Amino acid sequence: MKRISSLLGVVLTCVVTNLSTQPVTAADVSEVPDYRPFTLGVEAGTTGIGGSLNWRFTDHFGARAGFHYFSLSDSGKDIEGISYNTDAQLMSEPLAVDIYPWKASTFRISLGVLLNQNELEGSTDALPGQTFVPIGDSGVSYDIGDLGNLHTKVEQMPVSPYISIGMTFFLDKKKHWSIGGELGVAYTGSPDVALSTGSGAENTNPGLQQDLNTEAQQIEEWAEKLEFFPILKFSVNYSF
Repeated sequence: MKRISSLLGVVLTCVVTNLSTQPVTAADVSEVPDYRPFTLGVEAGTTGIGGSLNWRFTDHFGARAGFHYFSLSDSGKDIEGISYNTDAQLMSEPLAVDIYPWKASTFRISLGVLLNQNELEGSTDALPGQTFVPIGDSGVSYDIGDLGNLHTKVEQMPVSPYISIGMTFFLDKKKHWSIGGELGVAYTGSPDVALSTGSGAENTNPGLQQDLNTEAQQIEEWAEKLEFFPILKFSVNYSF
């Protein structure tokens, strides 16, 4: 009986020793994945400052949503020959589907829309007795004392389709922290322009109303320079 016990002990010792010296295979180790499914990012660029949440739900497809905002005020800005004090607002929420051509790469092609609240508001700031340059095409100059200041508002198309390419570069071996970039373009369409006077004089003066309509058309043509709005963003990201 003692011999049997001793023999079992020797066999058990050999088995344990053999297992402890076996090479570790890939199946025994938790490998770092090609990507992590969720990414939070802090972004800055032409659409403003904000953040995004990305979900790569398969090897080749993902979804993203974000929010960006920025505002800027300017005094004495010339718009079609008239000086305005302006307040510009960039605010949008991108929603997109991401396409990843390669499983092991973060390179993506994004197709989506911007929920676009970009706008520009402007008001003239002239003293009574001063005249504007001619409004519209009639050649008539109007006295600020008769009109009150001019007020204009320019808004882009509220839902703007866009396309972009982007990529992130990991900063650690576990693929949590990364920096990234995005380059693309959004189609913002024909802007919506409103132009009115502080006194409402255009309501009883058809000639003035026509001049304001013409001036608004000229402002619209000026704003159409951003019909194709560039998208350029840089980001710092954390993936999990």
